Amino acid sequence: MLNINEETLLVGSTELRSSMPRISKEMKTKKIIIIKRGKPFAILTDFEEYERKEELLETFEDLVLGHLAKERDEKSSEKDFVSAEEVEKKFGL
Repeated sequence: MLNINEETLLVGSTELRSSMPRISKEMKTKKIIIIKRGKPFAILTDFEEYERKEELLETFEDLVLGHLAKERDEKSSEKDFVSAEEVEKKFGL
């Protein structure tokens, strides 16, 4: 196990199992990078932190998609839209 800085800890994949008690404590305050054959291949993180980041990414994605939809709507005209009746007829609904 190697402390890179006060926020990051490198752990070899072979020492992962034996170091798990320490790692589980360190995950609350540090980013744990798992290395295999000298190269990083995974990151361990606290589950609550993971959920927080996923929620943040989803919110950002929603904002970007909403912005793109608004731009597209502002640039479109009536001929760019298809009525519900036309969709039902085309797909036999």
